[in-house]
Amino acid sequence: MIETELKITLDSEGEARLRRHPALALLRLAPRRTQFLRSVYYDTPEHALAAQGIALRLRQVGRRWVQTVKRRRESAHGLFANLEVECAAPGGRLVLDGPDPEGVYGAIDAAAGAAALSPIFETRVRRTTERLRAPEGGEVELAIDAGEIRAGEAVTAIREAELELVAGAVGELYGIARTLFPSAPVRFSLENKSARGYRLARGEAEPPLRPRNARVPDYAASATVESVARDIFRDCLAQIAQNMVIIAESDDPEGPHQIRVGLRRLRTAFAIFGPSLGKAALAPLGSEAQRLGQVVGPLRDIDVLTGEIVAEAVETGLDAAAREALLGSLAARGAEVRRAVRRTLAEPEAAGFLFDLGRLIEGRGWLAPSDYSQTERLAAPVGGLAGGLLDARLRRVRRRGRRIRKLDTEGLHALRKELKKLRYAADTFAPIYPGAKVAAYIKELKSLQDSFGHLNDAAMAAEALTGPEAPGRDDGDVQRAVGWVLGTLTVRAGQQRPDLFARWDRLRAARPFWS
Repeated sequence: MIETELKITLDSEGEARLRRHPALALLRLAPRRTQFLRSVYYDTPEHALAAQGIALRLRQVGRRWVQTVKRRRESAHGLFANLEVECAAPGGRLVLDGPDPEGVYGAIDAAAGAAALSPIFETRVRRTTERLRAPEGGEVELAIDAGEIRAGEAVTAIREAELELVAGAVGELYGIARTLFPSAPVRFSLENKSARGYRLARGEAEPPLRPRNARVPDYAASATVESVARDIFRDCLAQIAQNMVIIAESDDPEGPHQIRVGLRRLRTAFAIFGPSLGKAALAPLGSEAQRLGQVVGPLRDIDVLTGEIVAEAVETGLDAAAREALLGSLAARGAEVRRAVRRTLAEPEAAGFLFDLGRLIEGRGWLAPSDYSQTERLAAPVGGLAGGLLDARLRRVRRRGRRIRKLDTEGLHALRKELKKLRYAADTFAPIYPGAKVAAYIKELKSLQDSFGHLNDAAMAAEALTGPEAPGRDDGDVQRAVGWVLGTLTVRAGQQRPDLFARWDRLRAARPFWS
């Protein structure tokens, strides 16, 4: 059978909150059950089974032993789908022969070869299980696990929730999760227990959570439009969700930056694939992505203003009192903005957005039974659409920049946004074109974006440092520093305009990699 699970990492407070969630009583189909489970994972000394995506374990449940073989099929951010085969294992001994309709015993034999199988690590957990009725009539099993993984003397803790689909569509998992996890950030598990156990057995520390950049999936021109759209949407969800956690738990400026990139990538992907999938299904999530982008935008702006624009402008030529006064007032303003953003991203709307996006992606929420031509559009090779979609983006850029040397600040900003959309589209379709041509064109595009960024920095700094909420309006040292910064940026922007125009001309003359 195929086991499909949505895994969410918990802390002690989150575990306690989940156990007492009032919705459990309303959704419960059977009495709550608690068990103590010990699972021993077997492999060769070289971990040959793991290398082939196979997990082999013996689990002790009371006095019984059950053998489970899992073969990795697919995983997304927090969602794991595996082929699972179970059988009784009398006396806690491996069973590696007998009827093999799923081919798991053959796969184990081929992977292990002549090497012996022995225990590699084990898990010991207290599991609380709930059978829950899903919103659309399906059934989901919720398991709340608290315990540890042991590999020799090494130990690491387990605290997570697993939502396993028992009956119904995969979207039911996200519907239940939306009810049970009403506040963000949502910590989707990036690895299952098996992967964590193997890492522990290798003596490797668990990696710290870091800001997540975009990772464009690799695919061929023959891949279907739907499969490519799904994979791009999945990556955007992963980027957004992980950086929500970064914002909640650290002051790392890359968190706000990368979540904003993820939200913009998602909206661009919706625009690109909307005509094929159906714009109506994507529109509500696109609007919420735009709103969340507006929420995190001020935090990204203050981080850039403080850590990059002002810090560089006041390095030389300004007295220490003015410099420290401005940087101090900006740091205080940044802390205030960060607190406000954290409060907003902890609200139910942010968590709901993540689960709704997951449900759309994994449940194919764009399917419209009344749209008889949709099947053909979804199954079309993406290579047949990529060139036309990129052309459309390029035309928008060229229209915006037709009279670039006469554009005011607002017009240049609008052109900059269209360039970003072209860049995201180019990154999306890059895997199906020759690498050298793609790299050269995107390099020109990036250099032009950098020039626009310098002009945008000057405009953003002027607004932030002189507007109604400008820091230190009554502080002479701050205002002296503000004057210095704005003067420096104005001079730099004037010097960079010719370079901007030259790079624009180069991009216009460059042959697009898709033509």
